[in-house]
Amino acid sequence: MDKSGGVTVSMQDCNSAEWKRQDVRLNLAYKKLMAQLSPTKKKELQEVQRLWLKYADVKCNFYYDNEEFNGTLDRFTAANCTTIERALRASESENLASH
Repeated sequence: MDKSGGVTVSMQDCNSAEWKRQDVRLNLAYKKLMAQLSPTKKKELQEVQRLWLKYADVKCNFYYDNEEFNGTLDRFTAANCTTIERALRASESENLASH
């Protein structure tokens, strides 16, 4: 992000690349965790994941087109929110899979 020089387009490119890295990380951790669970727990995890996705979407969409907060950077803030949420969920899933 430091290399963006505060240029919104460059910041968006950086965030997009990080989002992709975190999405891959999340998917790998989720698959690893699923492989360790009983059928009952797999169903529970699937439900948790669906609810988490809905939560993350609603939370991050709150920032999108909301001039009360960020004005012209609101779309970047919303996109960055999705990256952060994926990173947090990936960490949580990795921790669960390592037990």
